[in-house]
Amino acid sequence: MNCKKCDSPKTVILRKKDYYCDNCFMLNTNHKFRACLGKNKVLTPNENVMIGLSGGVGSTVLLDLVHHAISLENTKKLRITPFFIHLYDDDCRCLAESLIKQCEKYDFDVYVVHLAVYMNSNYELPQANTLQDFSENERQVFKDMMNSMPPSAANDFLLKIKRNLLVEFAKKLSCSVIFTAETTNTLAVNLLSNLAIGRGSQVQYDIGFCDNRDDKVKIIRPIKDISNEELNHYISIKQLTPVNDSHIKSNSLQSVISLFVSELQENFQATISTVCKTADKIGDQKESNTHEKCLICESDLDVKSMKLSAFEATNVSRMVSLEKNQSNPPFEKTSDIVHRLENNNNTSVFPLINKYLCYGCSRNHSEINVHKLPNQLQKALSAE
Repeated sequence: MNCKKCDSPKTVILRKKDYYCDNCFMLNTNHKFRACLGKNKVLTPNENVMIGLSGGVGSTVLLDLVHHAISLENTKKLRITPFFIHLYDDDCRCLAESLIKQCEKYDFDVYVVHLAVYMNSNYELPQANTLQDFSENERQVFKDMMNSMPPSAANDFLLKIKRNLLVEFAKKLSCSVIFTAETTNTLAVNLLSNLAIGRGSQVQYDIGFCDNRDDKVKIIRPIKDISNEELNHYISIKQLTPVNDSHIKSNSLQSVISLFVSELQENFQATISTVCKTADKIGDQKESNTHEKCLICESDLDVKSMKLSAFEATNVSRMVSLEKNQSNPPFEKTSDIVHRLENNNNTSVFPLINKYLCYGCSRNHSEINVHKLPNQLQKALSAE
């Protein structure tokens, strides 16, 4: 079989039926990257853009695509001023050092920030190309907090921490746009995970092309139309070396969903594209009437208009269970439950919900079994 574009001998097979030569495949991948940015029109010429790097396959390809795009000398040149950042913890210290060397090959500087910064909200920009110096106590406090949570909650909370840090350091660098390296596979897994953990109302931000929850900084996903299969071929052709494989904790909801999607994709090649196209159609159909936002993920806290939610179902279950153990007569009809919910402020499993945190972040907060919490949560609790 020959390349479907130029009839040269094929070297790449995609989706078990599409054949490309190396040159046409690279042109097609670069086109997807540029087209994703072009059709959404979110960049202005010479704009400061912060690019989050994890060291994984998607991150490595994004780094190479950006370098190629800004190195062009024609009208297709990507006219941005890139800044690179990597977020790491103690378990990934050697990976952070490898990523610094990876960026040096492109003559790029990279800021390396420890995730423990989130605990004290000390968003001071570190020196480029060096590991941020942090005390053993601060690192241990962060590690204890993450280890106190079940794997599924820890995975979700870690994503929110990274998003928060990316936005804060983008502001320090005067960047109004952030590039992240989610692919179609990543976003398909994130969509199903979001629905499973009660973040369905946030799908348009966590899965879509643009996350504009912050008023000053937008997070965009320029390689969202590129699959892991294409990334692996890109890595092989360009002989690139990723320094990190995965950040998902095993034995978690996210790891199970990832395995499920991957196995389904093997037999049904349209699985991931179908999931992602469905995600593109999901969005909030109304404008929010509130300016209150979740302290962790910045989602709107406007949930009063929802007639039925996972949060209310959890509260009903809790209230009915407690009622059985008390001397009060049981509920005789549904209206009794509704009346009790509307007139009792102490029925919630999550005391910070709707006032400071969204449903998903409230669940994560309830899973933390340590006394030391991030600054913004401590302030909220002290105000209670």
